[in-house]
Amino acid sequence: MGTKSRKKKNTNRKRNIYILGIGMGLLIGVVFGIASGSMIMSIIVCGILGYGMGYAIHKTITG
Repeated sequence: MGTKSRKKKNTNRKRNIYILGIGMGLLIGVVFGIASGSMIMSIIVCGILGYGMGYAIHKTITG
């Protein structure tokens, strides 16, 4: 396996982890938004927290 394909897989993995984190954050934001009545603010805050969660997952996996 060459260096080029390894770098491509790493960038794809990083992108997928961030998408997973943001997706989970948006899902939680919708649930909290329905519960609290402030849908837009809840989605924005949980989306940002989801991005941070994706960053933390990426750093945990890659070391």
